[in-house]
Amino acid sequence: MTNIRTINPSTFGPALFPYSQATVAGGFVYIAGQVALDDDNNVVSPGDAYEQTKVTLDRISRVLAEVDGTLEDIVTATVFVPSLDHLPEFNRAWQEVFGDHRPARATVVAGLLIDGLVVEVQSTAVLRQTS
Repeated sequence: MTNIRTINPSTFGPALFPYSQATVAGGFVYIAGQVALDDDNNVVSPGDAYEQTKVTLDRISRVLAEVDGTLEDIVTATVFVPSLDHLPEFNRAWQEVFGDHRPARATVVAGLLIDGLVVEVQSTAVLRQTS
């Protein structure tokens, strides 16, 4: 039997689609694409890549807190934006939040599922070793 655990923080609104916010398996946390939604599933700062990046990374941080992790545990991320015009403000917020930590990252230009969203981040983190 496979040992896979799902994570759905109680502070998040209900998932808008049939998925978990993250799954834990094989020493990693696989975090679903996170976007700038408040806890009632309203889009935060429509069209503002800087603010949406901050909110999105906060959501990722909250998912990781469920397994005693932090953003420092992120090893890779895939970023989705509807236009490369959003990258300068995305990168500014990303660098402010991550500081010197530099996870591997890919950027994809893609349509996002909810009007007003301009940033989505899917990521993978390593689980911290517990003694």
